[in-house]
Amino acid sequence: MTVFGSVLFRRHVIAGITLAWFWCAQCGISIADDPEIHVAASAEEIFSGESVEFQVEIRNSKNPTAPDMSPLKKQFDFVSQGDESRNQSSTFIINGRVSQQNVFSHLYRYQLTPKLAGDLSIPSVSVEIDGKTLSSTPLPLRVIEAEKQDLVLVELAATPPRVYPTQPFTVTARILVRPLPNDANLDPLSPVRRRPPHLQVNLVEPHSGLESDDLNQWLRPQVADDGIGFTLNNVGSQSIFDSARAYVFGWLKGRETRNGLDGTPIRYFVYELSRTFTPAKTGSYSFGPAVVKGTFVAGQERGEYAGRRLVASAAPISVEVLEIPTAARPSTYCGGIGEYTARAYASPTKLRVGDPLTLTVEFERGERSGALSLISAPDLSAVPGLTDDFELIDKNPTGRVEGSTKHFAYGLRPRHAGVSIPALKFATFDPKSETFLEKETAPVPLDVSHASQVSAEELVGSPSSASSSSIKTRTEGIFQNVTDPSELRNQRVNFVGWITTTAAIWGVAGCLMAFVTYYRHKSSDAGWMRRQRARRHAQQRLAAARQALAQHQTRDAFVQVRAALIGFVADMQNRIAEGLTSTDVDAALTNASVPADVGQAVRQLLEAIEAAEYGAGGSVNDPRVTIETAEAVIAKLTPYLERGV
Repeated sequence: MTVFGSVLFRRHVIAGITLAWFWCAQCGISIADDPEIHVAASAEEIFSGESVEFQVEIRNSKNPTAPDMSPLKKQFDFVSQGDESRNQSSTFIINGRVSQQNVFSHLYRYQLTPKLAGDLSIPSVSVEIDGKTLSSTPLPLRVIEAEKQDLVLVELAATPPRVYPTQPFTVTARILVRPLPNDANLDPLSPVRRRPPHLQVNLVEPHSGLESDDLNQWLRPQVADDGIGFTLNNVGSQSIFDSARAYVFGWLKGRETRNGLDGTPIRYFVYELSRTFTPAKTGSYSFGPAVVKGTFVAGQERGEYAGRRLVASAAPISVEVLEIPTAARPSTYCGGIGEYTARAYASPTKLRVGDPLTLTVEFERGERSGALSLISAPDLSAVPGLTDDFELIDKNPTGRVEGSTKHFAYGLRPRHAGVSIPALKFATFDPKSETFLEKETAPVPLDVSHASQVSAEELVGSPSSASSSSIKTRTEGIFQNVTDPSELRNQRVNFVGWITTTAAIWGVAGCLMAFVTYYRHKSSDAGWMRRQRARRHAQQRLAAARQALAQHQTRDAFVQVRAALIGFVADMQNRIAEGLTSTDVDAALTNASVPADVGQAVRQLLEAIEAAEYGAGGSVNDPRVTIETAEAVIAKLTPYLERGV
């Protein structure tokens, strides 16, 4: 076949394929590809203790299930980093005919940590779609064993290692660096400030079920103004600035003496990164490994420092969050963990038998005690003698939190005169001794008197006016001897009018009672109240961002925009805003069935803002665009989050 004939043949083939595609589009026919599974790893070679990102993509399946990762358990520890849908839909109009083309793709992300060194292989993972099992291709991975050295040491520790829900604990990564050979008092990281070493540890993004300080509040005070220190994870490495330099953190805490490999004492420089977490639920939480890699000064050659590139790591550690024991739990246990102060008072204290009173029981939280949300209303019916002297109107009131105090308001009626409210006992759990502690409130004195005796005339009726005319019943007849014609009116009862008026009054009263009951119920619902104020709070923060921008405080403006986005999502879903990260917000929006494009816009905006806070020292082209984008995103999120309530 000649070259001209070959070209002509290809043109005929392309034209035929194009005509076939147009015909399928006009007829509304879509050619669906078979489901596929694809995998990828972020690296082919890592050091022992490091982790690798592993992605599994399921294509041509609308709603696939998560892949089976069990084949990896033998050689790897793996943690899910979330998943996202990448489905796309396109609409075509050809000659008046509408057709739609769909592209289905779902991505699952994992973090793999090898359990051993050597030439490994990431095993094949599988997924079942429409009764058919799809398997991926194994991926090679070389894990290099860390060398034994005494130049840099890395440690991980948790204090305390066993806690109970709402009891805070602290995880600390410690890095010990050998001093310089010619100046034992100079920071050994000074000569490498242009290329600072890097620390990789999972303290930046809290685990699900753990709460911590805001990332900005935690890391901002630790930024090294002189550039001497460590970089951390990817903080600041993804930037919307002109340059993309990571932040450097100064963690120098002091000195510590350890023996080197040859037994010689070495007075190391100690660097520490600590973060405190508060668990909201029980379970085992893993931290680490902590991996340090970079170039360090290992000696001198011809009067100059000799650098040595190495990797050092610390093995992972676990923190156990335990269940509250149930075997020895007393009946007076109110759910508190730690130290609380209880008080009780009544209003009014001077009343009669049968009059209502309000008994308020308060629990004030100690400095390192559990959250007030765990405290439930004490069961007053179990207090000896209380139900004999009082009628309980409200046995299980809703608690009200003000600052560090939770209030419970009970309704009571005294049955007898001369009674008072006895001491109320309650128990809390002490995590230090792992025992239940019982305390009691002071008795509440009352002045209860007998109810007064009143006559029927005092309860009903009033003296008639002397000037008013009345019709009195007589034996001769009701109108006997009546001479005033104004009193001879129609005495027949209008039953229809009375019934209509009565029904209307009861209807209005019923509606009013229903409205009052509904509003009181909603007013006591903290989640409902937060949702009502969510949009207003977000607008206030965005207004604060504009004000900060007007004062040329760009970073403070970013802080306010981020607080507006995260605070809005937290308020709408009644979650604690402190400690929420972009990953947490993304997961929350996914659970709320927010469309993927809206969720992606929120995630990208939060990542851009975090990069702006921790990125290099450039500036955004127009920070006002970030504020306007946040305002538009909040408007888009509102209907979906309201629908998910």
